[in-house]
Amino acid sequence: MENYPDRNTASFVGIYQQKASEQFVMNYVRPQENGYKTDIRWVQLYDKENRGIKITGLQPICFSALPYTAEDLDPGNTKKQQHPSDLNERKFISVHIDLSQRGVGGDNSWGALPHSPYLLKNNQYSYSYIVEPILK
Repeated sequence: MENYPDRNTASFVGIYQQKASEQFVMNYVRPQENGYKTDIRWVQLYDKENRGIKITGLQPICFSALPYTAEDLDPGNTKKQQHPSDLNERKFISVHIDLSQRGVGGDNSWGALPHSPYLLKNNQYSYSYIVEPILK
């Protein structure tokens, strides 16, 4: 399931398998960034011919893999897509690999910032990962 730094206590370390098209959370009122996974050690992504890549963090990493671009989910002030049904799946998967994101917050009907441990306070962060080709 998707999880974020301040919303991941029920997301246990394990090996999970899902299609990229199943990563998108359809039951949000309006499309937004989602499907994020925290504290990942490695992730493998395959195409229909079972060719793939394995991304291994040199420290825990976070990722998302969706059939939409970030702009599809949040096009700025225009917000032309109002419902998930307004989106058209891309013919590619957008993969985002990062060290972390700020927590979701929202302890008071989604107006509050995340608690201090879940804010990104540094001006600079460093992380590393290895990308290697694989065959299933």
